[in-house]
Amino acid sequence: MNFPPEVFFGLGGALLLAVLIWGMIQYKSRNRANDRVTEKAAERFYDNPEAYDRKRPDLEKEVRPS
Repeated sequence: MNFPPEVFFGLGGALLLAVLIWGMIQYKSRNRANDRVTEKAAERFYDNPEAYDRKRPDLEKEVRPS
C-alpha cells in the first residue's frame, strides 16, 4: 500500500495540533500556588547543592496538591 507524501503532511499537522492542545491544557491546569515553593527550592539548590537533599522534605511539605 503506497501513501502519497501529502498524507504524512496532514498527519504531522494533526499530531502537532494535538500536542499544542495538550500543552495548553497542562498549562491552564497547573497549580500556581506552588510557584513560590519552586522558586525557593531553586534558590536553595543553587546556593548549596550538597545540603539541598536534606532540606528537600521541608519544601515538599509546602507543596499544595492540585
